Amino acid sequence: MVKEPHFTPQRMVTMLGLQSDSLGPYALVPGPKERSEMMVKLLDGAQKSFTFLDYEMHTGSLEGKRVTVGNGGRYAPDTAITTEILCGAGAKALIRVGSCGSLQDHIKVGDLVIVTGALRGDGTSRYYVAENFSTIAHGDIVNALKRAAEDLKVHCHTGWIFTTDALFQETPELIQQLNEQNVSSIDMVTSAFLTIAQVRGKKAGAVLAVSDECLHGKFGFRDPAFSTAEQKTIDVARRALVYL
Repeated sequence: MVKEPHFTPQRMVTMLGLQSDSLGPYALVPGPKERSEMMVKLLDGAQKSFTFLDYEMHTGSLEGKRVTVGNGGRYAPDTAITTEILCGAGAKALIRVGSCGSLQDHIKVGDLVIVTGALRGDGTSRYYVAENFSTIAHGDIVNALKRAAEDLKVHCHTGWIFTTDALFQETPELIQQLNEQNVSSIDMVTSAFLTIAQVRGKKAGAVLAVSDECLHGKFGFRDPAFSTAEQKTIDVARRALVYL
């Protein structure tokens, strides 16, 4: 009978041919591969660090720092795997560059949200921490993102996010409850990302483009304002590196 987990983050890192310093100390982590490919083009001297299933990371230079960029996953379980790899192979400061739905009237499609903390509605993070654990974004990352947004004159909301595993169970009752708790937004990734980074002693935060207005059932993935906001999240994340 095994006396420890049969597959640990370190075993995964070793399997991928990585070492504890193989990746950059800074990581920009979008969800989908399409956004990752856009961001890899920003790197000087980009080299592929590894490929695993549908996930691919590249490391190069950006804003004078060694940075790894790669698609981190669309959902909490796969995000947990990639976050563990990043933390185990050298990343010390991680920024998720993603999307979310709005839970407040004043946050519209095309706006940006800088996450300050997360309510864990996902199942993955519960394997890592107790129910009373407070999942928060690291203050250094939050401040760097705020300063970057100010530099670029990009208006960003700040606030907590709720992460769910059940897209089709975002019921009116749940949305209303979260709205009344003044939660800014909802997604399927961020609480797992922040929780694991926090547990592993890394700095992490997130800047997200608003794709939907959940209070009113408005879908904005095809809205040009969302596409513009996606680019702004990339710009803000890149500029934040200056302050880290």
